[in-house]
Order: sequence, then structure tokens, then C-alpha cells
Amino acid sequence: MLAATLAFSATQACADGFYIGAGIYSPEVDYATVSDSDTAPAFFLGYQFIDTNIFMFSAEVGYYDLGSVSSNGVKIDSDALSLSAVAYLPIGPIFEVYVKAGVAQTNVDYSFESSKTDFGGTDGFGGIGASLDILDTIDIYVEYLVFDTEVKTESVGVGVRFDF
Repeated sequence: MLAATLAFSATQACADGFYIGAGIYSPEVDYATVSDSDTAPAFFLGYQFIDTNIFMFSAEVGYYDLGSVSSNGVKIDSDALSLSAVAYLPIGPIFEVYVKAGVAQTNVDYSFESSKTDFGGTDGFGGIGASLDILDTIDIYVEYLVFDTEVKTESVGVGVRFDF
């Protein structure tokens, strides 16, 4: 009986639960003769499986608008749906750094003058970030992500995350 009570208490202390977030990103696209940046939104939903004083771990599903850029008659619109794992390292009571890694299903619309090509695929992506815990359920974050697909996109973003 005591072991079951301790196991239940440990499970409750280790799992924080669901969270949602949104941010504004500045993706920089590099493909063929196009190297440009844009401002675009991102949204994500996650679940934190482990939350201790020394390590936190969660899984996330996200949508990243990778921007719409144009140069020399070439226009590129791209976005990504992602599934990732996030490992956090708390630094003090309200600050944490993290690493994010996963897979992204990208969709790219490439047009040059009157021709249009759509391509995409499933590729890896990853990044690093830091967050500041404001009210124990609200985090302000900044992160750097790299989507290494046919159209390489590096993105810096800032946003907010709400824990349930």
C-alpha cells in the first residue's frame, strides 16, 4: 500500500501535463539563387512527461510557417508539420535551456515566372532554446531551429507557452 502511494505521488510530481504555445519567427531561406528572410507564425502542442528539478522531457507536435520569400523572379512558400522531443535543463528556479529534435513534413511551393513546382518531404530538424518561467504556468521563450530539407531554413523565434 505504501509503495503504491509513493509511486502515484512520484508520477504526479514528474508529469506536468499538456501545454500550448505560439511564436513569431524570422525564417531565413536558402535555395538556389534565393537567400531571403520573412516573418512567420508557429504553433505547437506538447505534453511534458518528466518534470524534475534537474531534467525535464516532453513531446511536441507543431506547425511552422517557414515563410514566403522572393528574389529575382523566384518565389518560395514553405511550411512544416513537426513531431519532436524536447529535453530541458533547469538553470535556477525560473530559467531553463533546451534542445529540440524531431522530424518535419515540409511542403514547398517554388515558382519562377510562369512555372510552378511543389515538393517537400520528411526530414529531420532541430534546435536550441531558452525560456523564462513567468507565473509558473507561462513561459516566454526564444529558440533557433534548422529545417535541413531541400530548401534549407534557419529560423529564430520568440513566443509564449502556456502550461495546463
